[in-house]
Amino acid sequence: MIKKILFYFTFISIAIFAQAVGPKVTIPQINYNFDYVPIDSSLGHTYMIYNGGGGVLKLWGVKTTCKCISASLDKSTLTPTDSARLDVSYTNIKSSQGLDKYISIKTNDPNNPDVRIFITRTIPTNSPTLSSMPKDTTGGAASVAPVIYFPVSDHDFGKLKQGTIVSYTFKFMNKGNSTLKIKDITTSCGCTAALVKDKEIAPGKKGELAVQFDSSGKIGKLSRKITILSNDPKQSYKVLTIYADVETK
Repeated sequence: MIKKILFYFTFISIAIFAQAVGPKVTIPQINYNFDYVPIDSSLGHTYMIYNGGGGVLKLWGVKTTCKCISASLDKSTLTPTDSARLDVSYTNIKSSQGLDKYISIKTNDPNNPDVRIFITRTIPTNSPTLSSMPKDTTGGAASVAPVIYFPVSDHDFGKLKQGTIVSYTFKFMNKGNSTLKIKDITTSCGCTAALVKDKEIAPGKKGELAVQFDSSGKIGKLSRKITILSNDPKQSYKVLTIYADVETK
């Protein structure tokens, strides 16, 4: 048991070190499905971009692969833990039907110099309608999807002395009717690491997500985001928040 605990937190420490070196572009959601957009109509979506590294992140040259897409960043320079909004508008024109599109952003992240953010439309002509889906006893469409549920989605560590490392475990549950699969976990800062105990949770079962925050070099009231990507169709990106008030020694 002790060996498992040591391994668990050693893994988190390694993750913190890996994130702290240089700029690191982190985009919790790199693919958004606009589903059904009527012809000649437009819909918008905002992607969040974080700097999860230890150096200044530069974002250059936003380009799109189709005139049906417009995209703009609210800022192009991100200090460590900072974030930017990428506002995207998609117009469904006839020439764009049936094709996947993406936005390309050049960065100074040595591991991701050319980031692609995708827009998809998956609407087969023979896709089932609500009326053709199986019904439950209440007359609604029967749900066979997983449902990720966090009774608590934020935690406040309170006042901390600078340099203190603290941990917290978020509890969650699969309230759906099929296996919940955790695909990826990202954090908004290299000072924060997160590790899930089990990546697959059966219906009705519980899971744990361990989070560690390192206050070294930090000061003041802070908040950090942890984003969980799962196969829950209604909330594929679940965001948790931790808070701390860091004081100098």
